[in-house]
Amino acid sequence: MGEQLRFVSKEEAHKLIDAMPGNCVLVIKYNNIIGMSDNEKYVKKKRGKRYVDKSETLVLVDSRPILTLNLHDKFIKDFSEYNRENIVRSIMLAKLE
Repeated sequence: MGEQLRFVSKEEAHKLIDAMPGNCVLVIKYNNIIGMSDNEKYVKKKRGKRYVDKSETLVLVDSRPILTLNLHDKFIKDFSEYNRENIVRSIMLAKLE
């Protein structure tokens, strides 16, 4: 089973962050020049939700056992325009079933 992509609303992203155990989420900052960087850090859920609020497009990548919430700085209307080049940050979420 491959990755499944879907757009999510900011409200849905907030709920996903709130559903994670603990009070922090893992955020990876993306660098367009070198690709996904090793600059990762845990931030409080409140800060993670602020990152969500500043984003133009939110894409949820479902790849077992991790959900990745990609935060884009540009508006994307459909997946024919989707590429990873305008990802600003990714929030890594454990898949809760």
